[in-house]
Amino acid sequence: MLALYAVFGWPIGHSLSPRIHNAAFAEEKLQAHYFPVEVRPAGLIQALDHFRRLGGVGVNLTRPLKETVISFLDQLSPIALAAKAANTIVWREGEWSGDNTDVLALTFALKTLVRPRKGARALVIGGGGVARGSAVALHSLDIPVWVASRRPVDFAEQWMAFDDLRAAPDFDVVINATPLGQVGEANWPARPRLIPGQTVVVDWVYRPRETALLQWAKEDSCPAVDGLHLLIEQARWSWQLWFDRMAPAQSMWNAVLGL
Repeated sequence: MLALYAVFGWPIGHSLSPRIHNAAFAEEKLQAHYFPVEVRPAGLIQALDHFRRLGGVGVNLTRPLKETVISFLDQLSPIALAAKAANTIVWREGEWSGDNTDVLALTFALKTLVRPRKGARALVIGGGGVARGSAVALHSLDIPVWVASRRPVDFAEQWMAFDDLRAAPDFDVVINATPLGQVGEANWPARPRLIPGQTVVVDWVYRPRETALLQWAKEDSCPAVDGLHLLIEQARWSWQLWFDRMAPAQSMWNAVLGL
């Protein structure tokens, strides 16, 4: 029987998740298929029930569903509980269980790719599920967090209004956890302050791969992590929840390089 997996979100047309997961399924010769599902928050529980009846067993969630899904889950990992957001769920033994592989992906990237300096402080731009997960990853590395968002948040040491971003102080880490700069979305209204050669820049947006924020980082010779790295890493960790093992990285990369 074909096992079904999906990514739920609104909008969802930009997602590369079906491409990378189906490539990995093919390499591992799994009888499984992964597809996108466009779902608004109000329709999430009905969509999950329908997905289950079709034979669905695993789901990734993107905006704006990562926080909404929490109330529908029977079990949460400590990471998802801390983030109050889940981006990966699995149907197992009659229950939905959730985890936050965004946190795992960002933690791995910060520890192995860019390594913020000791005593660093971070600015997370955004107030949704990705921002919450980013804050959990940063706190796990003892990095205090400021957040710039439209509304006040409860997961950071300091908050500033998004419109005050131009006046923000210097930060050692800047993370974009919004869709700003994504294909079909709004562009940046102002350039965040970066310390040339020092500020670690992370952008969760992956279409385009080189966003305006990452271009500014390049101009200032700042270490950076792009959204495609994070997308693939969180997808590999999703397999840990679904199959108790990491997904093959190379097949996922081969599926998206050159797009």
